[in-house]
Amino acid sequence: MLKQDNYVSFAIVVGFFVGLMFGVAKFDEPELMVLWTILSTMGIYLIITVAISIYYLFMDSNNAKVHKEKLEESLEHYRKEFDRKEQEVQNIRAFIKSLRSID
Repeated sequence: MLKQDNYVSFAIVVGFFVGLMFGVAKFDEPELMVLWTILSTMGIYLIITVAISIYYLFMDSNNAKVHKEKLEESLEHYRKEFDRKEQEVQNIRAFIKSLRSID
C-alpha cells in the first residue's frame, strides 16, 4: 500500500501535466497557459488531499497495530550494533593517535 505522501506527489505531477496539456490545447497566450497549469495543479492537489483525508477518516485503525515487542527487539539490536561500531571507531582513533605519538 502506498503512503499518503506518494499519492499527493503523484497528484501534483499529474495535475501539472494535465494542466499543461489542457492549457496548451485551449489557450494561445503563454500567461493563460501558465495560469491554467497552476490552477489545475492546485485543484487536483486539493481533490486528492480531501480524498486521502476521507479515506483515513473511515479507515479502521485496528488493522495497523504495531508489534511493540518486535519493535523493541529490533531497536535493541540496532543500539548494540551502534555501540559496537562506536567502540570500533574509538579503537581506530586510539591506534591513529598512537601512530602519531611514535613519529
